[in-house]
Amino acid sequence: MIGFTLLSVGLFAQSVADAGVKYNDGNTAYNDKDYAAAVDAYTEALNMAKEAGPDADELKSKIEKQLTASYLKKGLSIYKKKDYDGAIAVLEQGYAFADERNDTKYVTKFASVIAQIRGKKGDVLRSEGKLDDAYTEYEMAIEMKPDCVKSFYGEGMVFKEKGNLEAMMEKMNEVVKYGAGNAKMEKTVNAAKANAARALLAKAAEEFNAQNFEEAGKYIDLAATYAPFDEGTMNVFNQFADQVKDVPEMTDAINKAKEALK
Repeated sequence: MIGFTLLSVGLFAQSVADAGVKYNDGNTAYNDKDYAAAVDAYTEALNMAKEAGPDADELKSKIEKQLTASYLKKGLSIYKKKDYDGAIAVLEQGYAFADERNDTKYVTKFASVIAQIRGKKGDVLRSEGKLDDAYTEYEMAIEMKPDCVKSFYGEGMVFKEKGNLEAMMEKMNEVVKYGAGNAKMEKTVNAAKANAARALLAKAAEEFNAQNFEEAGKYIDLAATYAPFDEGTMNVFNQFADQVKDVPEMTDAINKAKEALK
């Protein structure tokens, strides 16, 4: 019985030591920027530490922190190779691990990066004309980060290309709502306003050419809600205003828009 107890203690101590060795392997890989190897080593070290029991609690905490950071670094390194799906898969593992540990700081980091990458993937799909697939990516980005300005913009552009101007406006308004006052989002906000206004002006011109003057006026009013216009959009508006200047039914709408654009 005494011999069995001593043997158990010896095995227990060895398990902690082994976990420490594997943890150091992870640190070496991390410092060498081999994040895939770091994740593997830290994962193995964590399993060992769990088996070791309470004596390994301090080491276990260190391993968990390094493993979380390694998931993030590994995901970003894959993203740099434009392997969006591969990066997302790793980052979602990291997100789940951080969430399990109630590590709110890293949960927020993972959510932000995953949303960014899904948005980028959505942009690629949209450029390829795969609008529905792009929209799905944007939606998943927003689920991960509800104020994801660039994904709202992507959704707005999907609806613009589909000709659904009402839905386009809804999404572009979200861009303005969440991006206003954020210097990093200024370009996206301005692009949202410009694209929305130009799409609405184009629709106004279409309705005018069909002699649907009331509808044309309605779209002019909607376009003016995205004031101030950038230079290109203002040029489009001025050209249209000059085209319709001799049509009495359009006078009120044009004058009202000019007032809003001052």
